[in-house]
Amino acid sequence: MAPDGAVPTVSVIVPVYDDPEGVDRTLRALTEQTVSTPYEVLVVDNGSTDRTPAVVASYCREHPDLVELLVEDEIQGSYAARNAGIERAGGEVLAFVDADVQVEPTWVDDVAAAMQSAAYVGFDVQIEGRPEDGPVVAFNHVSEFPVERYIEEEQFAPTCCLAVRREVVEAVGPFDERFRSSGDVEFGRRVHDAGFEQAFDPSVTMYHPPRSAVALLKKYVRVGRGLGQRRRFYPERFDRHPLFTPANYLPTISPRKLRSSAREVQGRAETTFPLYTLCVFYVLEQLQKVCMGVGRLADSVMADDTR
Repeated sequence: MAPDGAVPTVSVIVPVYDDPEGVDRTLRALTEQTVSTPYEVLVVDNGSTDRTPAVVASYCREHPDLVELLVEDEIQGSYAARNAGIERAGGEVLAFVDADVQVEPTWVDDVAAAMQSAAYVGFDVQIEGRPEDGPVVAFNHVSEFPVERYIEEEQFAPTCCLAVRREVVEAVGPFDERFRSSGDVEFGRRVHDAGFEQAFDPSVTMYHPPRSAVALLKKYVRVGRGLGQRRRFYPERFDRHPLFTPANYLPTISPRKLRSSAREVQGRAETTFPLYTLCVFYVLEQLQKVCMGVGRLADSVMADDTR
């Protein structure tokens, strides 16, 4: 740990899989930092089959003292990739960034400053684009990344906007590599239970592109799998709910439910959306439930196959 008042060194860990455009935009931002904090960028390729490694390699050639390419292709999963970065990292602060996230030119300095007062910090995530760009983009703005609420109510921050001090990992261990999703939740709960201070710092902002409707639905399947996995792997820390209950996983089609959903969305967004947009929100909310149910079912089947 850095002495009191000293600026900690930062290791930025970027897991990536088959996303050449995303990792290019992230590395461009990370290599154009105008900062004084010593830092390194560790990109962990998780077995990409496209030109992603070549894109990262070009940054390694241009910035040999800053960017390093690691490979984790034995275990397919972002948490295994992050653990490979942790193992190689030399910094006192471990900052996790997803490949496709954009950051400000002073981001590394801002992260280092935020870590002076807490051991585990989640940062603000803004969705790029305007809600007026379409109902799916607007849905991203309303539903994605309520990081402050996650930290206050669920004791975790998403790994796309998380920084921890090295001593945290040394005390509680790295991410559980078995998870397809919810590994950030399990890790955050472990950190909280160990007594480390967790904080949200809205002064540090990261920018995430809006997900398409298909990408959102794929995410909800992963989240459903993660719900099943965390209850299966850690029943002592996570409630064991039944696999399926109609209220949780089956769509509910009714005018009353649509009106209730519209009021809730308008309240969260603090703005007024047209009826068409609210109808799309409602459909996505219903599909979200179905996809999470599919994920729970998939996890249950896969768990049965491994017994």
